[in-house]
Amino acid sequence: MGTEAAILLLFVVASAVAVVARRLSIPYTVALVLAGLTLGALQLMQAPELTRDMLFLVFLPGLIFEAAFHIRFDDLWRDRAAVLGLAIPGVILTIAATALLLVSASKGMQLLPLGPTLALGWPLAVLFGAAVAATDPIAVTALFERLGAPPRLTLLIKGESLLNDGTAIVFFGLVMALIGGTHTTGGQLTVEFLRVVGGGLAVGGIVGLLIAQALRRIDDAMVAITLTTVAAYGSFLVADQMGFSGVISTVTAGLICCNYGLRHGLSPSLRVAANTFWEYLGFALNSLVFLLMGFEIRLDDLWAAWPLI
Repeated sequence: MGTEAAILLLFVVASAVAVVARRLSIPYTVALVLAGLTLGALQLMQAPELTRDMLFLVFLPGLIFEAAFHIRFDDLWRDRAAVLGLAIPGVILTIAATALLLVSASKGMQLLPLGPTLALGWPLAVLFGAAVAATDPIAVTALFERLGAPPRLTLLIKGESLLNDGTAIVFFGLVMALIGGTHTTGGQLTVEFLRVVGGGLAVGGIVGLLIAQALRRIDDAMVAITLTTVAAYGSFLVADQMGFSGVISTVTAGLICCNYGLRHGLSPSLRVAANTFWEYLGFALNSLVFLLMGFEIRLDDLWAAWPLI
């Protein structure tokens, strides 16, 4: 099966899973991973491999921008202390707690047949903690909508999730650098963290302001959608090529484009068109990435690591 046919079939599967998940009232993303795991285990179809370039250059910029695109800056600024507290110190504490539990649990597995292969040291445990520290808010926000939770609580979850993606990825890179010996002291790691985050903010701010100014001067839905797409992927690529955080850059560009470009520059009909496009793109990218994640999981690996999971 060719890649094109596989992607089309994945969209068919995603549509079917969305209908079933809604009727059964189960989280859509969980259902997607289970569907991908089942299809992969039964070898019913062969999906494209989820590579690093595909994840970072195709999925991540679109998903991050779409999330930032629907957040009002005024609301985010009002709850900035809570959001930043959860996104930075909260992520650091999550990484530390996960690493501690993983090291302790893996040492406890040595009595089992697979114990020696599961035992992990602190560097790999911290790396794993950084990899899983970022949370996906889709299932939680869907539950909030069904339960009628206050909009402010939903904003806190979305805002924290938006920023903790960048924090977790930056920390993951720093831990990789520490393991590789590139940065060996706390001072060097702190300087590198500030450089990566600050550079991402600067690049995203510049790209976002340029696109926002352009959006204020046009009256064409297709051009507006194209410019926002350029902002999403352009801000990520430029920052990444310069050695800064592409995620932080895209978050910044998305907030600026939405709050100072679309809401204050475009007519209501153009805003509806842009919002509809990004809602669809977010759904499509989320569907593909969670399905492909399911395909990447091997049952034998899952079974071997089940005690730690």
